[in-house]
Amino acid sequence: MKVKNKNTLFISLLFFLITIGFFIGFILKDPYGDFMNEQKFKTLNSYKDANLVFYKKACPYCKAGKSEITNQAMKSKIVTYFIDADKKEGLEIAKKYHVKYAPTMVVIRNNDYKSFLYAHDKGKKIVVEKRKIKEAFEK
Repeated sequence: MKVKNKNTLFISLLFFLITIGFFIGFILKDPYGDFMNEQKFKTLNSYKDANLVFYKKACPYCKAGKSEITNQAMKSKIVTYFIDADKKEGLEIAKKYHVKYAPTMVVIRNNDYKSFLYAHDKGKKIVVEKRKIKEAFEK
């Protein structure tokens, strides 16, 4: 009887550890994992025509704008980099382009750039700048 209890305990513990590992992996997953990131941007130095989308995982404004931005990025021919403003490389890129807030998009064209907040407060609501986002993904 003791062997059966040990096997049951072992299986239960193994299942628990696998579940916790999966949960932690899901939480730590990069929300823009399928797109190019700050490391690719620094490596490739693609400055001619590109969009830089700055975000933080816990930013409610970034989460609000994510759907619109990823939708436009998938349809566009313009290279888009999603820059995690919590990472060292992301902070370096943010400093270079004078980015102060996470929900910022930097539009680089012909080695010149402009930036804007893609989501912000308006009254008590978070507003996503859909028109500006769409324009940023057009050549």
